Amino acid sequence: MDVLTFLVLIIGLVYSLYLYSRSGKQASQSGIVRIPPGPKPLPLIGNIFDLTAKELWVKATALAQTYGPVYQLSILHPSLSISQPLVFLSSPEVCFDLLDKKGGMYSDKPKLVMAGELCGCDDMVAFTGYGAQSRRQRKLIGLAFSKERIPAYQGLIERETAGFLTGLVSAHTSSASTASSSSQPLPSRFLSYIPLIRRYAGQLTLSVIYGYTVPTSYTQNVHDKFLDMAEDCVDILSNKIASGGGIWLVDIFPWLKKAPKSLESIPLFSFLPKSRAWKAKMVEFVEKPFEWVKAEIERGTQKPSFCSTLLENSDAVVPSAVTNGHMKRKSDISPDLLSSWASASSAVAKPVTANAKEYAQFEFDLKWTANSMYSASGDTTVTTVMHYFLAILQDMDTGGEVVRKARLELDLVTGLADDSPPAIKPRLPSLSDRYVDVDVPDAKGGTRKVKKPRFPYVEAVMSEVWRWGVVVPLNLPHRLTEDDVYTPPPSPSNPNPSPMFLRKGSLIFGNIWSILRSKELFGDDVDEFKPERYLPSPHEEAVLYGPHDEDEYEMIRKERKKRDPRSYVFGFGRRQCPGQNLVESSVWLLTATLLSAVDVRRPCVEGEDGKESVIIEKVDFNNSVFRTPDPFGVDIRPRSEKALEVIMLAGEGEEAESL
Repeated sequence: MDVLTFLVLIIGLVYSLYLYSRSGKQASQSGIVRIPPGPKPLPLIGNIFDLTAKELWVKATALAQTYGPVYQLSILHPSLSISQPLVFLSSPEVCFDLLDKKGGMYSDKPKLVMAGELCGCDDMVAFTGYGAQSRRQRKLIGLAFSKERIPAYQGLIERETAGFLTGLVSAHTSSASTASSSSQPLPSRFLSYIPLIRRYAGQLTLSVIYGYTVPTSYTQNVHDKFLDMAEDCVDILSNKIASGGGIWLVDIFPWLKKAPKSLESIPLFSFLPKSRAWKAKMVEFVEKPFEWVKAEIERGTQKPSFCSTLLENSDAVVPSAVTNGHMKRKSDISPDLLSSWASASSAVAKPVTANAKEYAQFEFDLKWTANSMYSASGDTTVTTVMHYFLAILQDMDTGGEVVRKARLELDLVTGLADDSPPAIKPRLPSLSDRYVDVDVPDAKGGTRKVKKPRFPYVEAVMSEVWRWGVVVPLNLPHRLTEDDVYTPPPSPSNPNPSPMFLRKGSLIFGNIWSILRSKELFGDDVDEFKPERYLPSPHEEAVLYGPHDEDEYEMIRKERKKRDPRSYVFGFGRRQCPGQNLVESSVWLLTATLLSAVDVRRPCVEGEDGKESVIIEKVDFNNSVFRTPDPFGVDIRPRSEKALEVIMLAGEGEEAESL
């Protein structure tokens, strides 16, 4: 945004509205209640210079340390009726109080002119206002990604994980002779994991939602039409449309969108040609995969998936069925889940009778929800895996204790240690390894089944990756639908808080970075990667999985929830990430498999003097929504010949299943 140009154009129009004497106060029905504290807004322009496009969460955390867990910035001075309040929440208590407990008031999304109307994203789940459309979309999402549905994807997740691992070791082997150069100091093999991660995240979701499988194995380089399309659109969303919190000047002054094309060369109006180009790509990504599914159904060659099953009749979902003279392709999704989708089609607004208007609405909701599922899960997975590699690199720098402790658990099942008993057949971990069922006494004198992690240290590693990496440091804003008065709990910066007036229309940001890097919650070593912080104490273990006092059980459960990164990284309240259950299951298997089977070290390259040196890179973060690291080098190799054999054998199975 060219703020100075903007000020020159409109200062004469709005200056008369400026009432400085009203700064810092707003009227409420019960009297005069102050707006949340915050840095003093400048005359007319408010807190524009307190915002930054890069790592806004870092600046927001610094302000929270001064002004408390609830503070406000304002685009334009808050005394102006056209100003836009931005409220930042920086502690678990205030996020749960407002975004969870008051979800009815805090679950709306802002009507953003730039992202929605101009860039074509207003029907995506992340941008849909809270109402009938969002409820229809949530019903569809629940059919695909609820916790109960995830076991149906076990075969698919394991297939893609095996393919990803095979691609990693094959890329390293095939590129081993690549030399470094001045333009690219690192050989390509040290960066080959990046496209493989993106392919894994993209292909997994494309398979579930559309039944689309990339027609080449992970060992082959590929530029796939849908994967490339998805990559472009996710990048546009994260790094362009949503940069700087996603608020553009045209969102505050909608009349700017009506500027003639002759003015688009002026920086103030440069957003207009950008938005047209971005909208064309976004609409293409919504339409093309959906039209591909419909065409496959017409030909009778569709692979059962979320979209194809809801578009078809219930008698067409059996994987072995013959349609239009063609044999359907094998499904990676369980028949029970496919049948449940088919039987639920009428419950999610697919009309039983041929009503063109109703059916058009059904298809519209389905294609936008399908697209949103992809956008919601892809970058979260990619960013998580990259932070895993960063964490393990640091661990190996200091002796590799994290990997050693994880393997002590995993090797008992996988048999991949050199000294594993011959009775344990070497293999990769599977999703069915994650939990064991234990009988826990209940309050009525009976027992109940509880799933207990089989590998508690591996679970702790995954949790610590999400906490330490903070993959989504600042949630996309919620919109307050009515005036609210809230008194936050005491904090070190504000030990005696007063009621605060939160104005209708305020944009509410949960500062996840501030919470997951809180010394109050996690101690002075908050910047260290330390999985042990998530291991339950012996007392917690006894209470959670044995006879217990209900009040003590509930207290421990609440305390663990407050420290659990899953309570934050997937969003809040009724606007949580729709793909979180699929992401968690796939990330767990990736984490367990990588810990089991491969060694991760920093790149070591030969210099001009013929001597090898270890490369330690400074990693930067330039994504505006996800805290995705810029590319960095990693040396990934099988931990042993036994591990290599297991990886390649699993990869052969993946290739056979994809045919």
